[in-house]
Amino acid sequence: MTIASHPVFQALVAGLLSWLSVSLGAALIFTRREFSRRAMDCLLGGAGGMMLAAAFFGLLQPALELAAHLGRLTFVPIVSGLLLGAAFLWCLDRVLPHIHMLQDTAEGISTSWRRSILLVTAMALHHIPEGLAIGVGYGAAAAESVAAQGAASGLATALVLTFSIMLQNVPEGLVVSTALRAEGFSARKSCFYGVLSGLTAPLGAVPGALAAGITAGLLPVALSFAAGAMIYVVVEEVVPEANASGNGNLATVSCITGVCLVIMLSALVG
Repeated sequence: MTIASHPVFQALVAGLLSWLSVSLGAALIFTRREFSRRAMDCLLGGAGGMMLAAAFFGLLQPALELAAHLGRLTFVPIVSGLLLGAAFLWCLDRVLPHIHMLQDTAEGISTSWRRSILLVTAMALHHIPEGLAIGVGYGAAAAESVAAQGAASGLATALVLTFSIMLQNVPEGLVVSTALRAEGFSARKSCFYGVLSGLTAPLGAVPGALAAGITAGLLPVALSFAAGAMIYVVVEEVVPEANASGNGNLATVSCITGVCLVIMLSALVG
C-alpha cells in the first residue's frame, strides 16, 4: 500500500481540504463588513441540511449495508453507534467552554475567556464530528477494499462525504468571521480566528481513520458514531440558531435545499 492510498493519509488530506473550505468562507469577510441576519440564517439552514444528508447518505446508509448480515439485529450496532456519538458530543458540549452567536451565557465549564474566543470554540466544536466522519469514511473504504467487497462504492461514499462537508463548511466559516466582525474585530483578525476554528476538522480526521481501521466488525458502529455526533450538532446548535431570528421558513427551505444538494452530489459521484 502506497502512502497516497493509505486511509490515514487520505483522511488527513480530506480533513485539510475541509479546513481550507472553512478558511475560504472566513475570507469572504473581506468582501463586505457585515451580512444580514437573514443571509446568515439561510446559510446556517443550508449547512444543517448538508450535514444531515451527509450523516444519513454518507455514514448511516453504508453502516446499514455493512451490518445487513445480522438480519433482524442490524439495528444493534447502528443504534449503539448513534447513541455513543451523540453522547460524545454531549460530553464535549458540557465541558468545552463556548457560546453561540445569539446567546449571552457561555456553556461548558466556567472560564474567563473572552466572548470572541468562546464563539471560535463553539464553531470548532462543530468541526470535530465532521473530521471524525471524514476519517471514518476513508477508514471504512479501506477496510471494504481489504475485504474485497464494495471497494469502489466505499471510496465514492467517502468522496461524497468529503465534498458535502467542504460545501457546508464555506458558510460556517463565513458565519464565525461575521460574528467576530460584529464583536468589533478587524477583518484580518476575524478571518484569522475563523480559519483557526476549522483546525479541528483535520485533527479529528486522523483518529477517525485509525478507529475505523481497527477491525471491520466495528465499522457499522464507527460510521454510526460519526453520524450521531453530526446529527447532535445539527439538532442542538445549527437548526436552533438558524431559527432564532424569525427566519424559520427561509432556514427550513435552505435546509431542504442542502439535503437536495447532497443527494445530487451522491448521484453524480456514485
